[in-house]
Amino acid sequence: MFTKKRGLMLLAAILLTVCAIWEYAMPTDAAVKSYYLKVEATGKPVQKNQFKGFKYNAKVYDDKGKQKQLTFYSEKELTKNDQFKVLIGENKMVVNYKKIKNVPDTMKYLAEQ
Repeated sequence: MFTKKRGLMLLAAILLTVCAIWEYAMPTDAAVKSYYLKVEATGKPVQKNQFKGFKYNAKVYDDKGKQKQLTFYSEKELTKNDQFKVLIGENKMVVNYKKIKNVPDTMKYLAEQ
């Protein structure tokens, strides 16, 4: 039997779960920026304090198509000659990444202007 108390507890648990996912799994726009890039060189292995990963210095495109050189760090190695959309935090760490087939043409077009 489903009582009001159980129903409210279940609803509270669902709301807490959604809030936790929203807060911790999805980075805020203010804290991260998205970039498109083609990895042209393998990352240099880096180990500092509790971080073990790879350092990259790559040419990236932002959402407005502006191209710039950026140094960032990733815990996982990004495969050479592949293209990615990466989310990079203020601390220059890759928060999330997605392998893509091509950097969008609009980004390349805007970068050329």
